[in-house]
Order: sequence, then structure tokens, then C-alpha cells
Amino acid sequence: MHVNLIKGFWCRSLCAAAMLASVTAYAEDAAPSPVQSPLSIGGAIRFNYVYKNWQADHPHGFFGLDTARLDVNYDDGQWIGSAQYRYNDYPKGQGDYNQHFLHHGWVGTRFADKSTVHVGLDKIPFGLQPFASNNFYESISFYTGFEDTYDLGVTYASKPGPMEWQLGFYPRDGGSYGGSSNTARKSNRYSYNIVADESAQGYGTGQKDSEHNTLVGRVAWHVGPGEKQEVGLSALTGEIDNGANQTSRRNAFAVHYKGTFGPVGIMLEALRYNYNTRHTASQTYGGLDPNSFVMLGAFGYPYPVAAKGDIFIANVSYDIAGSIGPFTGFKIYNDFSMLKKRVGNYKDSLQNVTGMSFSAGKWYFYTDFMAGRHQPYMGPDFGGLASTPAKYDGVNHRVNLQAGYYF
Repeated sequence: MHVNLIKGFWCRSLCAAAMLASVTAYAEDAAPSPVQSPLSIGGAIRFNYVYKNWQADHPHGFFGLDTARLDVNYDDGQWIGSAQYRYNDYPKGQGDYNQHFLHHGWVGTRFADKSTVHVGLDKIPFGLQPFASNNFYESISFYTGFEDTYDLGVTYASKPGPMEWQLGFYPRDGGSYGGSSNTARKSNRYSYNIVADESAQGYGTGQKDSEHNTLVGRVAWHVGPGEKQEVGLSALTGEIDNGANQTSRRNAFAVHYKGTFGPVGIMLEALRYNYNTRHTASQTYGGLDPNSFVMLGAFGYPYPVAAKGDIFIANVSYDIAGSIGPFTGFKIYNDFSMLKKRVGNYKDSLQNVTGMSFSAGKWYFYTDFMAGRHQPYMGPDFGGLASTPAKYDGVNHRVNLQAGYYF
């Protein structure tokens, strides 16, 4: 039902925008030239090969469909809109399930000064943008809900310039607008939010938290020759509803730097967050303090994350000029991120990805070698972003080779 409501709202708004728009183009002293449609429809289909050194039952890794998606975008200069729907399919080595969901869907307007307003399910303006990473799997900030995160609300972005700022208010989180097979319903979404712990696929804590009324602000200054360097500040605050008519707050603050020096790219970010939860003594697992962790969920499953922590990100990349046959746009990179947990004696989580991306026409490729410790997607320690046993203290490795066709 939520999917139909979102789709209906988006389609009605898009149709209204199309009727209001009047786009004509004439060449001087010549016949009228063709008018480019403001509406575009595209998508992608992606396949990947994955090898995990901790999966003895898949000693040679596995290959399969990763994602199929449909994109719809509208821009007539004044009225704008965008939506994307995704289908994910995971083989046995990835959980043996499938899911589909609304990735994002918003409509908006562009003002005369080039500032914009979006209304709908949209990316929140926090930290490094558009991503705090170069690789396909992003950084630890993604898995804690602070990178590439989408919520339902209103976002304002100032006009482009040496100083830009964004402000967003989101009464609801990213929502579960879709379906899945054998997964936790509340976690059927793209980006990580605080979710209720559905015991069939979760940890059986009985926590029923959800995010509400999140306010996000971000300001960035573009400095140096050609304004190719960016320094920025971000802040986030919002409510946590524990499902028992009690609310508490979550807060986060980040500083970031992004710059290019010829072919070299640098990304740096430092982030501190606090989830001030209200859990009862029974809402826990393994004897842990019930307020030392909170459940976050996406891609069908929830997992625990330390309630307080600091995240550090340091990425470097290098663009290689030229081409090899049909292949071009080569970028090599190393992305490092770390979560230092500020609760109990929880052990730090580490993630490092060394890789290369390149393209050939409409094909785009990632080759990533990943190493991590206490990271849910880089080892068997699915609860690694919170408390973790000593048997998982070793570093695990994962190889991801992906080919995607974008149309």
C-alpha cells in the first residue's frame, strides 16, 4: 500500500509538472530544432563475482545477478523529479533471497537563483557528498546510517557557489516500500535506519525503535584554485521512538574535506554520533547493556550497532589518463574507514578497500579487494558493529568483481 501511495503521488506530481512546462527551442534564422524531452527513463542491470575467505562452503566464490533497477527523471529547468525502483537477487552465498524496494522518489522545483527544494524520499545532506567512498561497498559510515542515506521529508539546497548549504527535515525514515522473500519486513530498504528488531530474522531483543523528525544541516566551502577543494560541516538531530510512547534523541556531527590535485583525489571525514536509547532490561541479547547498542536494518536484515561512536574516513584515488581498447576512465583507489565505539569495551571496526573502477561505453566495472574486522559484510561477525567475541578478531578478506550495464 505504501508503494502505491508513493508511486501515485510521484506520478501525479510529475504529470502536473509536465503540463505546466513549456519548452521550445528555435535556432536564429533557421527551422525549429528538435526539443529534448524533460522526461528520461533508464536503469541498470549489474552482475558480480564474490569471494569470501571465511566461507568454506564456497571455496571458489560465486557469480550472479546483483541488481536490476528502473530510473525515471524529470527536469524542464523549473520542475524536477526523480525515482528509482530496485530488485536485488542474492545467491546462496549471499543469503539465498531476493527483494525489491523504492530506492528514492521525490518531486521538486528549481528557483530562479538555482536553489532547489525536494519533497519525498530523498538523500539526506550529511558529510561527504555524494559518497564518502570510491568503491562499490562504500564506507563504514554507510553501515551505520550516515552515508548514502534516504529519508522521507523536505530538502532545501542553496544555489551553487563558493559556499553552499543544505537543510532537510524528515518526519519519517527511509521506509519499507517494497517486498522481499524470507527477510525482516522493517529492514526491507536500501539505506540503514534504526528499525524494530523482528525476531524471526533479527536478534530477538524485542527492541521496537524507529526514527522520527530528523533535522539535518550541511554547509560546504569551495576554496583554492578552481574551487577544487571543499571543507564542510554537518549536523544531525532527531527523535528515537521506542515503541512504548517514549522518545529520546540521536545526534551526529561531522567535519569533512574533499579535494583534487590533478589526477589525485582526497576524501577525509571525522564523525561523532550518539544514540540515546530507552530500552528495558530485557531488550538485549548476550547479557549486553540494552542501551549500549541499537538495531539498524537494510537489505532485509537488522543488526546491532554501538550506541555511541566515532567514525574516521581517509580515501585517496588516482585517475589514469588514456584507454586500453574500449576501456577508459580508469580510477585506482584505497578507501579506509574505522568505527571507534565509545560504549563498554566494544572493539573497533575496520574496513579497507583497494580497487579500480573503469568503463566501456554503457558498461561500468568495479574490481575491489576488501579487508575488514568486525564489519558485517567482511566476515562472519554480523554483530560486529556492536559487541563482538574474540574468535572474530582476525582480519577477513572479500573480493568483489562487478560489471554493470547502465541505460
